Amino acid sequence: MPGLIAVAFLAVATLQAEDRRITVEGSLEVILPVELRGLPLVNPHVDFLIDVGEDGTLFDAMPTKSNHRDLLSPAIAAIQKVTFTPAIEDGVAVRSRDSVRVVFYDPEQRAWRQGSGQLPFGGTPADAAKNRIFAASAESFTYGISDREELDSPITQLPSTRRVYASQAGVKTTGECLVEFYIGPNGRARFPRALESDSDDVAISAALTLLETRFNPPRKNGQPTYVKIQQRFRFD
Repeated sequence: MPGLIAVAFLAVATLQAEDRRITVEGSLEVILPVELRGLPLVNPHVDFLIDVGEDGTLFDAMPTKSNHRDLLSPAIAAIQKVTFTPAIEDGVAVRSRDSVRVVFYDPEQRAWRQGSGQLPFGGTPADAAKNRIFAASAESFTYGISDREELDSPITQLPSTRRVYASQAGVKTTGECLVEFYIGPNGRARFPRALESDSDDVAISAALTLLETRFNPPRKNGQPTYVKIQQRFRFD
């Protein structure tokens, strides 16, 4: 019996220390916007790359894939409403990045599949024609990550304002910080993380500076993409 108890205790301890990815509390299933319900969208969705802190704070969420651009606004709203539980590594909550998907559904379609007598996609022929025109003009997109060597042109930083943070009045912030971050399809810095820093003030200064910094939008074979880079900041 003592041996069985020991084995059971070891099994429980192993489960408690098991690594875990970011999880979501709440629903990422959203009603499809009315103006999109007549379109031939298969599995409407938006995929996001997210950055979640060890306390569950959502630091950033960048859309990377969708089959209709007008799904972005409601998808971002859904991301902001849910609660994230941080990833676990060696039994400790850690800041990490992962991907999540917001999915959309048509309540009329769902009711019809569940036995409702009302057919989905109601409307007049004029509505149908308008929807076809709308569908033809709307674009889906996929933003994949690329290596810097694959880009059509080198990454170029545009002129920007440097911001310096000092936690103590009268004390000058000096030192270096190596930051890893992504450059999104619009040329903005996303998901910054300090890999090395001489102080917290230097790391915060680098993050604030990145908020003001823009780059030429990365493209691969003429298509928008995003890229991960490292950059060193120095404050004198």
